[in-house]
Amino acid sequence: MNVIQVERVMWDGIPALICVKDILHDSVLPTVTYLHGFTGAKEDNLSIGYLLAEQGFRVILPDAYLHGERENSDSAHLELHFFEIIQKNITDLKIIYDQLNNLHLIENKSFTLAGTSMGGITTAAALTCYPWISQAGIMMGTAMLHTFSEALIRQTEEKGVELPLSKQELMNMLDSLKQYDLSINTEKIQNRPLFIWHGEEDRVVPYHHAKTFYDQLQGDLSYGNTITFVNEKQTGHKVTRQARLALVDWIAQSIA
Repeated sequence: MNVIQVERVMWDGIPALICVKDILHDSVLPTVTYLHGFTGAKEDNLSIGYLLAEQGFRVILPDAYLHGERENSDSAHLELHFFEIIQKNITDLKIIYDQLNNLHLIENKSFTLAGTSMGGITTAAALTCYPWISQAGIMMGTAMLHTFSEALIRQTEEKGVELPLSKQELMNMLDSLKQYDLSINTEKIQNRPLFIWHGEEDRVVPYHHAKTFYDQLQGDLSYGNTITFVNEKQTGHKVTRQARLALVDWIAQSIA
């Protein structure tokens, strides 16, 4: 009987859970890092960690900056730190990747990245930075970071929330985000397999972002059959069990 082990680690200030079969604890394995969503924590994705570990993967579930064990006084106003969190997530990924490499745990450079909502947004952004991500899954996130950020700022201002940046600083920040916008930098995908899932009734991260991005890629023959798009009708901003199973199956089949 195989037992799935959940181990807590702290890597350079990043708390994370590692899910892996106990008999494979010290083995070189294909690795998946899965990122949680806004206001969430690493424990939220233990179901995905378990399902992937059953398939023989080592799964890393980290806490994002200002989330989970990393909460501090700024966590009370997370919406004011959204972009900072995304950028910190990207930096954290390099730390996680380097740690796994230093421990000689990644099999054949197989490093899959996936995430939910904010984690999916980070996943898309990270593809513009790190060629060592071998494949990726965007679960109700968006690759259209610049467009999404403009809308998020507008919605925040309409709620009467005072942003800690001047108009010019906001414009500069939005301009700097373009380098992380995968829809603007599609050449950075480099034919890496990409899985996109989105509920059609999502009102938090708009479904049309996912569909528009997918159609954009489909219009470019260079991407061939590397992009998998799954939509779910009558589903809002929540990853369903069917979606989790579809992602796990896709990752397992892609590695195989």
